[in-house]
Amino acid sequence: MFPGSFIWNQINDEWLTSRTASRLFAASSVIILLIVTPIWFGYVEVPDNTFLENLLLGVSGVAGTLGIFFLWGGMWRYWIQRDRSTPAVKRIWFIILLFGIWYGAILYYLLAYLPRERKGLMHD
Repeated sequence: MFPGSFIWNQINDEWLTSRTASRLFAASSVIILLIVTPIWFGYVEVPDNTFLENLLLGVSGVAGTLGIFFLWGGMWRYWIQRDRSTPAVKRIWFIILLFGIWYGAILYYLLAYLPRERKGLMHD
């Protein structure tokens, strides 16, 4: 079983390869890179904030967490169900997805999912 399987079992493979899914995966990648990463590495200082700043940080935290699990789970689901790479390439992506966690999922999205699905002419 892979991360988030309880959610992904409700979504079919056709949706997984749709433009909507691809856009949501892209948005998740951007959220992870531009919001989660700076917070994670301490580039965002959190001194005495106003209510609005705290609310923004809270919303960012929730969006980032959801984005991480959505992207990671989606790329695992795609790797299991749709990836038709050679066994050697699949093993490499397995290691990247497993140990790279969400950054590995971003790499997989950009280098495996997106090119294959664009070639297959994504649908909505």
